Amino acid sequence: MKLFEPIKVGPMTFKNRTYHLPLGNPGHRDATALNYYSARARGGVAALTTGGLANMEILRHPTKELKRFAKTIHDAAEDCYVGTQSLAIYGPEKTDTRPLTPSGGWSPATEQSIAIDWPDPRPLEITVEEMHQYTTWLAEAAYNQREAGFDFMELHATHAYIWRQFLSPMDNHREDEYGGPIENRVRWMTETVEAIRKSVGDDFGVTFRLAAMEPEHNGISLGDSCRAAQLLEEAGVDALIISEGANSHNRGFISSCVPLMISFPRNCFADWAGAIKKVVDIPIIAVGRISNPDEAEDILQSGKADIIGMARALMADPEWPNKAQAGLSETITPCLGCNTCFDRSKYDHMSCAVNARLCYEAETEFGPAEKTRKIMIAGSGPAGMEAARVAAERGHDVTLYERDNRLGGLLYAAAAGHGKEDVDDFRKYLETGMERAGVKIELDTEVNAELVNKVKPDAVVLAIGAKPRGLNVLGMEGDNVVPAETAITGEVPVGQKVLVIGGGMVGLETAELLAKQGRAVDLVARSELARDFSMFNRPAMLDNVAMAGVMTHEFTTIEEITPEGANVTIGGKTRFFKVDTIVLAIGYDADKELAESLKQQVADIHVIGDANGHDRFREAIVEGHEVGRTL
Repeated sequence: MKLFEPIKVGPMTFKNRTYHLPLGNPGHRDATALNYYSARARGGVAALTTGGLANMEILRHPTKELKRFAKTIHDAAEDCYVGTQSLAIYGPEKTDTRPLTPSGGWSPATEQSIAIDWPDPRPLEITVEEMHQYTTWLAEAAYNQREAGFDFMELHATHAYIWRQFLSPMDNHREDEYGGPIENRVRWMTETVEAIRKSVGDDFGVTFRLAAMEPEHNGISLGDSCRAAQLLEEAGVDALIISEGANSHNRGFISSCVPLMISFPRNCFADWAGAIKKVVDIPIIAVGRISNPDEAEDILQSGKADIIGMARALMADPEWPNKAQAGLSETITPCLGCNTCFDRSKYDHMSCAVNARLCYEAETEFGPAEKTRKIMIAGSGPAGMEAARVAAERGHDVTLYERDNRLGGLLYAAAAGHGKEDVDDFRKYLETGMERAGVKIELDTEVNAELVNKVKPDAVVLAIGAKPRGLNVLGMEGDNVVPAETAITGEVPVGQKVLVIGGGMVGLETAELLAKQGRAVDLVARSELARDFSMFNRPAMLDNVAMAGVMTHEFTTIEEITPEGANVTIGGKTRFFKVDTIVLAIGYDADKELAESLKQQVADIHVIGDANGHDRFREAIVEGHEVGRTL
């Protein structure tokens, strides 16, 4: 595979064509960060760039911490190059009291950036003197990082950051030598690269993240970015990482910069990389939901890029390169592109919907069990399959029982929504993991007290899911009322006119899918829509639902369901929705009845996943992994 051929990048020779992009914060420079990056280095990536390593003040001065950081990662894999990302922001002399923004409170001009909602007062217009000061600081930082043992520096000119603002006519309204034609708008960047080269010479790598285009009026054009790429190459950049610019689309800023599965397809920015590759001779790094080795290979073979840049895919599985090179792609934990890694409301560090070990690499190590046991697992959702795989890998005798005739539980319904195809890949990955670990499977078998008495397991893990929540209203049991999980998969017929009850993730995804199938869909919610979405994903989901034509109604009360529809109170007035089908998506209630009934038979019982009241992949995978490694 071309993916595993070496390539020259400035003074470096990458052993393969994989590049770990910086994303998020795995703990700055503490043990969590060292464990995170070391795991990815051992996983076979050719080069990795740290994210959130330090501020400019630290990067400009030699520190034992920086030296320890570089040495630890090189010790983990001496053939992995290590770099830092520098953003040309956050200087030590900033004294303005404005709240910090992604550009530290500065902008090319005082006008509001299209990329983000600036706080009041408006950002300061950065002066030429301040720009030159940052250029000096970045040159100092490059020298210091080389002395500390790092191999390269990545410079950033995409998303909301100030260099992207300089490139974009939307934001750059300057009338001096840094505004106007693209040669002026890229000038600060080329001057900085030249200063870095004077500081460190040619034996230190410089990569540059460039915005290829912005799909808005007066945004960065592909012609602009092609010319900028040529000028950056002339200035001394060793490789270009090609992304999209800021995006003011309603789907939200983060989900555009870090492409969200319900907004962008896989490999979404590869074509931009291909366009810029035609006008430069230095290596081009493609990015944008690249997570499948075969698709990565196609990008390289087609000439769109020379190197594959990944961040979330390597969060999901640090062994991605090693597994792909060994021909074990089916064992790679697939990234969903769900941006759970941005949700910091519940976790101290980055988290992942499919990788329980992310940022807990040291704490979640496991080996063979001291004593093998007979383990009975009920339910084949993500919690049950993860527990089964890990327990079997430790040597336990594991049998998984599923009352349906197929594995997966609600993963089939979760995969049916728009842009959710990767969820089905995740289901297949879990099944493959159990098969390779030697888990025995019993389909069409419901776990009950009689079966447990017959099997006589040492431990029982209940991952049987949850019961769909009902409504305490007249007509709830009518034939025209169906649960969302059967409506979205097509297991039950749904009429042409539909009322979806529930404004959370399940209700919104169901409503969107049914509308895109050509149905007339109304959705009513008890409170505001998408309350269970992260702040980063909510705008994209609401935009998708609106674009699909779903009519949404917040703060409603269901009064009665009839064979012809439902009476709903909205804003103090009752309205009758005449529909063919009513879809319930109001959540689930944990099912712990079986656990209570088995307490007299088995001392060691574990209830996990939806059955334990957790209705997200992240919690299911974490609980499954924890039970599997501690049984």
